[in-house]
Amino acid sequence: MPESLVSIFDTLEAMARYDGPWKPLRAEQSLLETRLAELRERHARLDDVLVLALVGGSGVGKSTLLNALAGDILAKTSEYRPCTSIPVIYHPPGVVFDFEEAKHVSGSALEHLVIVDTPDSDTILKEHRKIVERVLTRCDLVLICATQEKYLDEATWSLLRPLRTERAFICIETKGGGGAAIREDWTARLEAAGFDVTEYFQVRALKSLDRKLAGGAPSEEELDFPKLETYLREVLDAGRIARIKRSNVAGLLSKSVQRLDAVLAKKAEPLDALACRMDEAEQRVRRGTLDAVAGRLCGAPHLWTHAVGREVALSAKGVTGMLYRAVESLHALPVRLAGWTPRIGHDAEKEPAALFPGEALFHEELALAGNEAAGLYERERSSIELDVTKAGFSRQNKKAAQAALESFRDVLRLRAEAVLCGPARDEIRRCARRLTSWPVTVAFEAPPMVFFLFAGYRIVTTYFFGPLLAGGFILHTLAVLFILLGCEVVALRLLVRWQAWGARRTVRRAVEEAFSEALDIF
Repeated sequence: MPESLVSIFDTLEAMARYDGPWKPLRAEQSLLETRLAELRERHARLDDVLVLALVGGSGVGKSTLLNALAGDILAKTSEYRPCTSIPVIYHPPGVVFDFEEAKHVSGSALEHLVIVDTPDSDTILKEHRKIVERVLTRCDLVLICATQEKYLDEATWSLLRPLRTERAFICIETKGGGGAAIREDWTARLEAAGFDVTEYFQVRALKSLDRKLAGGAPSEEELDFPKLETYLREVLDAGRIARIKRSNVAGLLSKSVQRLDAVLAKKAEPLDALACRMDEAEQRVRRGTLDAVAGRLCGAPHLWTHAVGREVALSAKGVTGMLYRAVESLHALPVRLAGWTPRIGHDAEKEPAALFPGEALFHEELALAGNEAAGLYERERSSIELDVTKAGFSRQNKKAAQAALESFRDVLRLRAEAVLCGPARDEIRRCARRLTSWPVTVAFEAPPMVFFLFAGYRIVTTYFFGPLLAGGFILHTLAVLFILLGCEVVALRLLVRWQAWGARRTVRRAVEEAFSEALDIF
């Protein structure tokens, strides 16, 4: 098949395997699987012989036509009552045409064709009509046999209408004599009904059969019978047969697609409305999640001050750094005590390893943000549940709903932790490196060192060259030193707060970027 048809066929195969919650598609799967089975069978026979079915009402001469084409009495005939109760299959030697109960006749008159004579289409026996229907599903080309009186037979047309876009048809007026009027009226009505009539022949099958049995030459009394034989033997060559078979496959495939389109298109409007509702709900959940996560992570300045301060304390150098480390330890003592206190329901093994000081506090805030977002998700899911049911989807059971909620929590956690493990960690460490770099360290160490040098100089010079200093000098010196160091520690803490403020802004942008993409939660 052409690549485009293969693509459509693969899509239909996928739809036939669909096991999702949409009921309208599941309702079409049985018919779709039947059509696909027929498509596979027809595709497998693209290089095989062409199967022709003789179809028509009682007494129109189908069996007589088969006998005339074969030049022998293969099927019983009668002008007034049905004679064919099972299909008579006339096929070339060696060709196997598997069909339930049938009479198989091997011959060589038409080496590339299989002709099937079917029971009468206007019979009152339901089993005969079912046999005709089964033959029609297996044939490649339909020869509609009729007479002047029966060419508009509704019983025959009702069998052929379902196949009008899937098969090519040849009209054969088996008893001739109808003239151009019958031909024009019959073909016009068929084409108006959507049938693809490729040829039309007026024959007198009985005369042709008698002539063949007697061994005579064709005569004008047989009308178009010689043309029909020429058409079957020569026009229906390998190339023409291949085109007919490919056309049948394409027609059946097209009909299957049109059937699905006709049935499923009715559900398109509710689906479109549901898609819009779900998109809007997802946008609200995404915005609410973003606000919750950003508010919890970036809306608490003390967390960032604590995190940056602890990171600075780990790398601080010099006297000022040592004092800052001591102050920071005292400042973080309540947090440490809280960490040492056992918490009910807390599983320490499941808590992720801290990537930077104070990260556990961020995880606690993330847990609260996750609860807020989960509540918003549950409200939005409940609000669109009725729309989902109206659109033809099965109602979600409690386990599936819980799994969807857990999936949402996992998405939220993974994205938030990606921010913590990436931009947040990097920004906190970047801030600490700035505040503990050698220029900053030298700037903070310079005043104490100058003061130490000045005080030492006064003490030494006074000891050797003047009266001893009073005890008040030492007290004043220490007081000034502590004030100086205290000011530096305060200045460093202010710088930490300033850096933490900048880190919060940077990380908030990272949070917005992480949650700007769709969550794919509905």
